[in-house]
Amino acid sequence: MIYADISGRLGADAVIKDAKNGNKFVSMRVASNDYIGGENVTTWVNVLWSGDRALKMAEHMKKGSAVIVRGTPKFSLYSTKDGDKAISVDVFADRVDFSNSGSGTTQSNEAVAETGTFKKQHPATVAAAPAATQEVVDNGGSDDDLPF
Repeated sequence: MIYADISGRLGADAVIKDAKNGNKFVSMRVASNDYIGGENVTTWVNVLWSGDRALKMAEHMKKGSAVIVRGTPKFSLYSTKDGDKAISVDVFADRVDFSNSGSGTTQSNEAVAETGTFKKQHPATVAAAPAATQEVVDNGGSDDDLPF
């Protein structure tokens, strides 16, 4: 199975939706910025996340929140209104972590789901965290390059 790790910021608040089978899931859009050929390129990723932790954390997932998503990617080809071909990137999340790129702290979904509140961890606890949570992007504290 292929896994993807996506670091970025939420483009809007997370939304809880109903699946056709009656289960609930969380839907989010994450903007991931890369520097390619000397210019900033933003990729929008649709994130779908289900389970108790997802539903508990949804209220904490606000526009602009820095997150790290680990999950299975799915790529779909579609036609735009103008008839051009485009690719949609969806990730079915197994894990979502908050990241605070300015202070070097990370908060895992387990801690938020259990406490119901977001609490910053001491940087020493981040070093002991799983590898997926250590991929914090430092943009120098500037939000000027965000697409929202």
